[in-house]
Amino acid sequence: MHKKNIALSFIAALILATSMVSVSAAVRIITLTVRGMTCGGCATRVEEALKSTNGVQEVRVSYERGRAVIKYDDQKVTAEKLREVIQSTGFFCEVKQ
Repeated sequence: MHKKNIALSFIAALILATSMVSVSAAVRIITLTVRGMTCGGCATRVEEALKSTNGVQEVRVSYERGRAVIKYDDQKVTAEKLREVIQSTGFFCEVKQ
């Protein structure tokens, strides 16, 4: 009888666990045009600011191409926040078309 209760409890817990819906984060990649960078130091400044932003997973910034490619968790940071971070470093940015 005791084993039957344990088994029923386990099955109930398993059903409850599998029926719960969890919100999963979507990893996104955005390319932003960054205007005003003139050297590698500029790109490094933008890259470091983005890397220190919660939710940012990977960053590549090129001053030659004038762009930042950012891989981020959209549950932790928004594209608008990423633009604000770049602009806080003194550069203008927009979504690359």
